[in-house]
Amino acid sequence: MMYMEQIWTFFSFPLNLLLAAIWITLWWSLWKNHRSCFAVRFMLSPAATLSSISLFLLSCLWIGFSGRREFVQSVFFVVILLYLQTVLLMVLLRGWKRADGKVRWRFILLHAGLLLALGAGFWGSPDSYELRLGMAKGEKTREAARLDGSIEVLPYHVCLTDYAVEISDDGKPCHYEAVITIDDGNPIHLTVNHPYNLNFGMDVYLVGISDAGCVLQVVYEPWRYFAFAGIILLIAGAVLLFIKGPER
Repeated sequence: MMYMEQIWTFFSFPLNLLLAAIWITLWWSLWKNHRSCFAVRFMLSPAATLSSISLFLLSCLWIGFSGRREFVQSVFFVVILLYLQTVLLMVLLRGWKRADGKVRWRFILLHAGLLLALGAGFWGSPDSYELRLGMAKGEKTREAARLDGSIEVLPYHVCLTDYAVEISDDGKPCHYEAVITIDDGNPIHLTVNHPYNLNFGMDVYLVGISDAGCVLQVVYEPWRYFAFAGIILLIAGAVLLFIKGPER
């Protein structure tokens, strides 16, 4: 199986945004001008809907049971996601308005929300990354390691000024805390599962503490806000569907 980990970042912003625009424009043009062509008819067929959903669900199950997260960057999974998004886009283009000209808002919210949530993860994946820093108390650095072991130079200095572990009455660790500074700024207190939002789409996590120091994780996901927007649209569509029922 061919994995694209080494070339994935090549498709980061602005190339991913350009490719997304080209993809939408291409299928919108086919829908508008060539509705009778095989590609359009197939993407709107029950076979395309069933196969795209089935392949996506089977792939998710494979990732969940096997634990192979790198599968999401395989050519096979990328093709499946693009296939599913294309079917969703064509269904949205076909069904957003009724024959009498009335806009189907529930239909738009549900399908556009799902498309936006999937698209944020798909098109935004090249812009996302995780970095780890293993630091001793008092250490100051700009170097962090990617998951593949390569070194990334951060645009800021991180300094671990202090860390502590609280022990409960039964002698077990119950609370982990680290204090860091960014470019010698104000102290930042980190605890497990409570990250610090450094800037747009970037969070700093405390993931481990030992006698030697702390392990910090920097997670950058700038497209997650589009995913949140898609989820909100899905919820709004579901609420309208519950209140008013299915459209007839």
